[in-house]
Amino acid sequence: MKKGNKKNSIVDRAKSNIVKNRKKNINRLKKIYDFLNTFEGRFTTIVLFTIIGFIVITANLYKIQIMQGNKWRAAGEEKYSSKNYIKAKRGKISTTDGQVLAYDNEDFLVILDPTLIEENNIDSVLNMLKRYIEPLEIEKYKNEYLKRKKEKKQYLKIKHKISYSTKIAIEEQIDNDRKEARLTKKSKHGRIYRGVAFETLFTRNYVQNNAFQETLGFVNNENQGVYGIEKFYNKQLAGESGIIKGLRIPEAFLSIINIKNKENSSPVKDGNNLVLTLDSIMQYTLDEELKQTFEKYFADSAMGILMEVETGKILAMSSYPKAEDKANIKNRTITDYFEPGSIFKPITVSMGLQTKVINENSRISSSGSIRVQDRTIRDHSSLTIGNLNLTDIVAYSGNVAMVKISQMIDKNTFHKYLTDIGLGAKSGIDTYFESTKELPKLRDLTEVRKATISFGQGISMTQIQMLMALNTVVNNGKLMRPYLVDRIEDSNGKIMKQNKPIVIKKIFSDEISRLSRRYMEAVVNYGTGKNAYISGYRVGGKTGTAQKSAIGGYTKGKYFSSFFAFFPADKPKYAMLITVNEPKGNYYGADVALPSVRHVLEKLIDYRKIETNGRIKKNTDDKKSDVVKEEKKKDLTKIKQDFDKNIMPDLTGISLREFLSIYPQGKFSQYEVKGSGKVIGQFPEKGIKLDKQSKIQIVLE
Repeated sequence: MKKGNKKNSIVDRAKSNIVKNRKKNINRLKKIYDFLNTFEGRFTTIVLFTIIGFIVITANLYKIQIMQGNKWRAAGEEKYSSKNYIKAKRGKISTTDGQVLAYDNEDFLVILDPTLIEENNIDSVLNMLKRYIEPLEIEKYKNEYLKRKKEKKQYLKIKHKISYSTKIAIEEQIDNDRKEARLTKKSKHGRIYRGVAFETLFTRNYVQNNAFQETLGFVNNENQGVYGIEKFYNKQLAGESGIIKGLRIPEAFLSIINIKNKENSSPVKDGNNLVLTLDSIMQYTLDEELKQTFEKYFADSAMGILMEVETGKILAMSSYPKAEDKANIKNRTITDYFEPGSIFKPITVSMGLQTKVINENSRISSSGSIRVQDRTIRDHSSLTIGNLNLTDIVAYSGNVAMVKISQMIDKNTFHKYLTDIGLGAKSGIDTYFESTKELPKLRDLTEVRKATISFGQGISMTQIQMLMALNTVVNNGKLMRPYLVDRIEDSNGKIMKQNKPIVIKKIFSDEISRLSRRYMEAVVNYGTGKNAYISGYRVGGKTGTAQKSAIGGYTKGKYFSSFFAFFPADKPKYAMLITVNEPKGNYYGADVALPSVRHVLEKLIDYRKIETNGRIKKNTDDKKSDVVKEEKKKDLTKIKQDFDKNIMPDLTGISLREFLSIYPQGKFSQYEVKGSGKVIGQFPEKGIKLDKQSKIQIVLE
């Protein structure tokens, strides 16, 4: 009983507590409810929920901006970012005397953004452009605009190049439109010419005269070099296009705002300039001589090179005929093969002297012919018949004596010397595209082949290879690497790279070279090259006439005619080689090639004021001379007087305004001005006679 009563008591108490707690909670809720129904309660509720909401929003903003900021920022930039590519300007190419040969001219294209130009404004935009771009077809571009507007495309190119002055004129119209919108407080959408911008276009220009065409080469439609120096130095000339990364905003076409993340941005870097070793005066002189010889003898082609003996610098390099279009441009001096003929003989003599099979006191006899296996080789002149010393043998160009010298030289040694002087390998000249022909392999160097090579038959090479080999003979035995670019400069004139002479190897001793020079001086003094004699100057040289080879023998009536010369003979400074391919009528090197060589050397002497010892005559008062020169450049009266006399004046250094103020447009109506600033280049060069048909080209920096 007692136990049961106790249990019931506990249950009753629990039930009672539950009821009491329920009533208590209900009362508490009622009190809260009553409180919330008061003004004070409602205000407290609003404040509480405001605080909670602020905390939630703040937490989310923190998460988005701080914790996930980089993620969302990157996503936004990716969606609206813009990369603006800025083309690099290709570097100039100029001669060592300052004539600009190749340069980039800045042209422009008008670009329309259909998404920014209102449809009711397109007629006004196109009509405005038509005033400055006469060929513009309004209907064509309107239809294209409507199409791209519908497709929401932002780029429409007006495919007509305009000049800088035209660009300025159109920009003035755009600026006036913008100013008017500000004054009338029109919105940006009310502007008429909103969405008109420009794209820079660089066009490669070359000096009008084609004397340099094969050496310079050319560029393709992408302004990248594909031939000659333009190709070889393309990386240095091309520069690096710039990339500006930003956010495109719709306020103005192509306008961007910079963003902090510039890891993919890079500044534009214009191409470097090249200063060539070529001298414009000597290039024009050589080119004209080749042209005259080519035309006079109805030749298949003519080519020539003038260079500095001690350095390998090329002062002039040209060939004929010229290409009618750039696709056919060809530098024959480094691509065409020829048989040298007798100009090879000094090499054979030097081999003999170096190997000591002969010496300066040697005498070699000839009966006029010699039998080598199944071949009979003959002298071409009675002057080389008899027992002769080396001087007379070279002077009168004996064939039999050369064969006898080659027979004294071991076959392996003979072949090694051919390799050492650079035959069978590229010269390394800094231009594209140099060719080379393999030497006969040692096993193929038969006695007959060896004998014919000794006097320049049965072996072919390019002209640059032959000139460098001959230069080895006269330059104290040093094989030099030829080069066309003196230095590379940046756009500010700072020298980035200075090319220097490179000695590939020493082949002949100084003494052997001295003897060989003496023998070749005899050629000019009284031998086969006596017409190359220049009074007061010691000139050495060698004539060469080689019958053209064909399958199974040689072609009758077809020859290579050559002449090699150097001066001063005792200490050579300059060397030159001209070769004429298949001259008609007369074909001897002494008659065909020699006169042109002499004329070029005479011009060189006169132009550079070279004294008889080979030194260039210096002005006794260099400083005063420079001042006078500068004053003459600025003397507009003197320039005007030259024009009046039909003489091309020196225009370098004057401004465009100065040029236009004195230029006789009525007299010489054909003229072209490229660039802005001061004159840095001109064609024709100063001193050239002008006539009414003359076209004058001015290059401004």
